[in-house]
Amino acid sequence: MAVAMIFGMWDKKTSLTGFTISDVVRSGLEVPSSSIGVYAGDEEFYRLYSHIFEPLLKEYHGLDEIPAHVSSLDPRRLTSVIQSEAPVLSTRCRVMRNLAGYGISREERLEVESLLATALEDLKDPISNWSSKQENDKYQVAAGIHRDWPEGRGIFYNDAKTFLVWVNEEDHLRIISMQKGADVKAVFDRLCRGIDAINKALLRHAQTGFAFHKQYGYLSSCPTNLGTGMRASVHVGVPPVFNDVGLRNKCRQLGLDVRGQHGETSEAEGGVYDLSNRQRLGRTEVDLLQTVIDGINTLHNTSTRK
Repeated sequence: MAVAMIFGMWDKKTSLTGFTISDVVRSGLEVPSSSIGVYAGDEEFYRLYSHIFEPLLKEYHGLDEIPAHVSSLDPRRLTSVIQSEAPVLSTRCRVMRNLAGYGISREERLEVESLLATALEDLKDPISNWSSKQENDKYQVAAGIHRDWPEGRGIFYNDAKTFLVWVNEEDHLRIISMQKGADVKAVFDRLCRGIDAINKALLRHAQTGFAFHKQYGYLSSCPTNLGTGMRASVHVGVPPVFNDVGLRNKCRQLGLDVRGQHGETSEAEGGVYDLSNRQRLGRTEVDLLQTVIDGINTLHNTSTRK
């Protein structure tokens, strides 16, 4: 049935970027270890190919049905914080965003870069520093997202390096707030204010905003990021009472993903892990951040009782 559906789509392509079904599934075919194996070239993908990616999406996020998306970017709604005794080294919140009406062609990337450079100058705390960032993500390479690298890509950041905007890495925007320590509320507050300011600046300068779908939330290149598009993570020292397998099993029960310090495929070093919300879709940003807070506190309390 799946093969028949794919062959039935063979001659279709998105009007904005010209993404075909071959482009959509290339990363999964070339790199079978991919967790989901499909990429979107633009927002039209989510209409044209929904019958292919939606079953994968439900399985990944553990949903029987996908509800209407509801956002909550209000730090005051958090009900607790990470315990001060928990061995948290740093805290980071990021969201991905794409601009409505723009795809990932070379010309569109350059236009997006120019738009963002103008919009970011409007922020109350301008993030005018710029650096080129080289990446070698095999899944993105297979999907064709890295074409013309590094042209039109890079990072804007403030002087304190606590607020950053990645431009045209996987998505048009990765908006990031981070700092040392466990003050997750301060990190989230900075993120929320930054998202709002960037959205207003884009509307003012380009009459466009973030690509959004009433069910899927904020539209992303990788469907695993749909919904909030948010990944809230902490680098935390995990006590030796947890071995690697035990930690991963416990975190899955708590709704957390486990990574090494340097990304999805890296290993933990010195007992320090990157723990984050697994789910992005079907819940609000505050709910997901609260899951991380509660999960870290549970792990800490469990370890101190052993």
